[in-house]
Amino acid sequence: MTTSADERPPAFVLGATGFVGREVVRQLCLRGTPVIAHVRPDSPRVADWQRRFGELGATVDTTAWDAAALGDRLGQLAPAQLYILIGTTREKARSEQVGGDIYEQIDLGLTRIAVEAAQRAGTRPRLVYLSSVGADASARSPYLRARGKAEQVVTAAGLPWVIARPSFITGARDEPRHGERAAAAITDGVLAIAGALGGSKLRARYRSTSPDVLASALIRLGEAPEHDRIVEGAGLR
Repeated sequence: MTTSADERPPAFVLGATGFVGREVVRQLCLRGTPVIAHVRPDSPRVADWQRRFGELGATVDTTAWDAAALGDRLGQLAPAQLYILIGTTREKARSEQVGGDIYEQIDLGLTRIAVEAAQRAGTRPRLVYLSSVGADASARSPYLRARGKAEQVVTAAGLPWVIARPSFITGARDEPRHGERAAAAITDGVLAIAGALGGSKLRARYRSTSPDVLASALIRLGEAPEHDRIVEGAGLR
């Protein structure tokens, strides 16, 4: 007996409007998974995202970034997976007038809200957290330090979890990241030489990836029976 899409538990995607989030929503819809794509309620593009995600077959949710409200919503929807694909850039933060340590506020702060909401929901969704290679709570880089702290929040939640640590993610973005694209090209070139000289593990860990490849890996990890693990390198391809 087959189970229809309507009878399957949904996947809830936080950061659905981001570079990787959009692709995760698209691929989940293609697989026939019921998808709830979260869009922050104050986004000036809510109507546009409702149209775009609706065309894919996803439902848009605009619950506020509040642990209690989001927890109630997750409790109602009972998603099997909660994809936490959030982050920002300095350029985007400036355009939205976000001050202070943007990585502590966005990458870490919103992850805390998401995890608390999942705990409040009482339905034990699997947390699928998109981190970064090199994430470490004691890292000198503000970005990697915030990612490392966010990982600690995820792993201490008492819920099933998977953490993905990709390197550079390349492709067409809404906001250009010329420095990142150049760095990825240089890094891939160096890693190609390292691979030829026997550094295959190093190459696998730091080689850049694309949103479609990464999204496919995130979905695979989210739906696999194994959990409570950190995956990077070849495990994300």
